[in-house]
This record gives sequence, C-alpha cells and structure tokens, in this order.
Amino acid sequence: MDAEKKKIQVYKPLITVIFMVTSMFTAMVHYQADPQIPLMFGCLAAGLVAAWMGFSWEKILEGALKGISQSLEAILILLLIGVLVGVWIACGTVPAMIYYGLKMISARYFLPTAMTICVIVAFAIGSWGTIGTVGLAFMGMGAALHISAPVVAGCIVSGSYMGEVISPLSDATNLTAAVVGENVFQIVRRMAKPAVIALCITMACYFVIGRQYTGGAETQLDSDIGSLLDSIKGQFSISLLDLLPMALMAACILLNFPAIPSMFAGILCGLFEALFLQQIDMGQVLNVSYNGFLCQSGNPLVDDLLSAGGMNEMLYSISIIVIAMGFGGIMQHTKQIETLLTPLINRIKSKGSLGLVTVLSCVCMNVILPDQYLGISLPGQMYEKTYADRNIDRSDLAVTLLGGGAVTSPLIPWNTCGIYVMTILSVPAVSYGPFAFYSIILPLTVVVLGYIKKKS
Repeated sequence: MDAEKKKIQVYKPLITVIFMVTSMFTAMVHYQADPQIPLMFGCLAAGLVAAWMGFSWEKILEGALKGISQSLEAILILLLIGVLVGVWIACGTVPAMIYYGLKMISARYFLPTAMTICVIVAFAIGSWGTIGTVGLAFMGMGAALHISAPVVAGCIVSGSYMGEVISPLSDATNLTAAVVGENVFQIVRRMAKPAVIALCITMACYFVIGRQYTGGAETQLDSDIGSLLDSIKGQFSISLLDLLPMALMAACILLNFPAIPSMFAGILCGLFEALFLQQIDMGQVLNVSYNGFLCQSGNPLVDDLLSAGGMNEMLYSISIIVIAMGFGGIMQHTKQIETLLTPLINRIKSKGSLGLVTVLSCVCMNVILPDQYLGISLPGQMYEKTYADRNIDRSDLAVTLLGGGAVTSPLIPWNTCGIYVMTILSVPAVSYGPFAFYSIILPLTVVVLGYIKKKS
C-alpha cells in the first residue's frame, strides 16, 4: 500500500517534533550555539521518521528540495538587500535617515521620538543592528533623563521590531514571503493596517509614560546627540537628496512593482549618489556591495552603526532559511504536519479562530524552538495548506506569522532575540517585556482584526 494513503499514527511525527525541540533548546540555550547544526539534525530526524512511516528516500529528498525551492526568491532578495544596505550607507541614505531622525529628539517626548527613530533605522538595517547601535545610545540618553531602564529598553524593542515587520528589507518579511509564496511588497502593504494601529496605541502609551519626565538633563542630551550628528556629518555629505533612493523604492512599493526590480532601482540610484554626491570611486562601491561599508568616523557608536551591509553579511541568515525550509518541506511532503494538525484543524470553524491559533502557534514556537526564524517558518508551513483549502488569502497568513512570530521573539528570555536584547541593553526580558508594548499589542491587533474582518 502507498505510504501516503496509510493512516499514520500521531506519535510518529511527534517524535520528530520532540527531537527538534530538545536538540534546538539544548544547543542554543545551554551551549549558546547557532541554530544551523541542530536544524540539520532535525532534518535527519524528520527523514528517519518519514522512512519509518514508509516513505522512500526519493520522496524525502523531493520534500526537502521542494521546501528549499520555495525560498529561492527570498534568498535572491536577501542577497540584494545586503548589496542595497551597503550601497545605501555609502551613498548617505542610511546616514541621512539617522541624522534627520536624531534631530527630532526632545527630552519631554523622548520615548515616542526614540521609538520613531528606531522604526526608521530598523527599516533600513534590521532590528538587531538598531538595538546594538542607536538602541544602546538611547539607553544612555534615557539614563541621563532619569527614565527607567526597562521602560527605555521596551521602547527600543518596540521601535526596532515595528521597523522590521514593515520593511521589505528585513529577514523576517522575506522569510515570511518565502514561506507563504507571496510578494514581499504585497505583505508589507497588507501588514500596514495592523502595524499602524498597533503603532498608534503604542505611541500613546509612551506619550503618557513620558509626560512624567520633565527633561532635567536637556543639556547632556543635546551634547550626546550633537556629538553623534557631528560624527555623521564629518563622514558623509548629508542632504535631502540622500533620501532619493529610499523614496524611489517606496514609490515602487506603492506602484506594485515586483520586489527584485524595485531593489535594483534603489541600488542603482544609490550607486550614482555614492559616485557623485559622496565622491566614492567605483572600486569602493563594488567592495561595499559585497563586503559591506566600513565606517571610520572616530566615534565608536557611529562606526558600529554604519559599518554594515554587503552581500556577505546575508549568508548567515540564508543558511538558516535553507535548512529550515528543507526541514519544513520534509515534514509537509511526508504528511507529518498534516497528521499532527488534523485533529486541531477540524475543531477550528472560523477564519478569526484560525488566525488566533496561528498567532498562538508562532508564540509557542518562539518558546520551545528558541529562534525567530523557526517561529515564523514552521507555523507558516504547518498552516499553509489549511489557509489554501479555506480560500484565505496568503497575505493573511503572512500577517499572522509576522504578528505572532516576529515581534514576540524578544519577549522570551531564552529565545535568540531575547538573549541578544538582554546582552546588549543589560536589562532582563522580564523587566523590559511589560514595556515592549508593540510586541504585545500587534499580535492582539492581528487577532482582533481577523475576527472583525470575518464578521464584516
């Protein structure tokens, strides 16, 4: 009898899940190892269980390759993102974004403006880069204003992960695009409504909290910001023209252009600005495109902030995505996901309830498989067929994955994102978590909108 037609006991694919959870948790939490190797062993476990269930090696390999093939466009986009970020730093786009953002800072409205700047910076360089640079600077500025460290850290996390889920340049959105098979720009457009609603509520919270701080250390704050501004302007020629590459790509998003041509447009525009506005020669631009930009302003914070980008920097993320998609492909193709989920899916009657279950699954994955990539990719692969069978748009699945998987990861102390935030900002996750309002409000917003849309 064909293995695909056999009734498969739930305990068999459950062995795969238990092995993956145990190996990932042990490797990443106990040994602080990277996720690639335990992921590879997870693929091995999935393959062995599939063979036990009666699937041939050809079927298992076909599943892995099919899963990986889904990520090929995302991988190409990630490589282009590495080039784009390097070029955008060299041409002054990213420095100008940071420069004009820092000029917005005021003592009385420190929290809302700090979050806004983190959103802007994370849009360009991602959440981790933002937290490790401007986030660290804001911690010092907040201390000068006598603002509670957990409050400032929560604000930084909120802004950084807001920027990540609405950026077509982020790993999270591109991984989501690969998982659901949707254009990354379409996901960004679909994400805009819940993201903006959550942003408004979050900003209101920080505005209320920030009103109690009268800004008794304005002089020190102005000095800190002034030093950063001088360092940026000493390294780059800053003008509004530097924002043209970003404006061009934003126009492409609004006009529904495909992702890859739009990114090439942003890269080419940045290349010309680097040559003619920043006076960088073509050899340097080509080197920056692959190896990233190396900033040497003399200010350690600015140098850390603006030493980024390059195609080479994206290879780490790509390796995780390839292995994770291979694992998910095996699980899907050998019916292991279907076997595990069928009893649960049969109980879900409404679209709103399906969205709620998807978000909760993402949160659970962030808890038991301590990596953001897995908190997005595995639930996406688990529920992809269910959403398709019920004629629910793929972008709706993407929104639940980002709302549940991407933004909740820094709230988990043993998740890689939580560990990174705690290490950089020196504030425990249990302390900043209650003040990371965006990471709490966005998942709730996504769930509520799912129910409202169903009723309407």
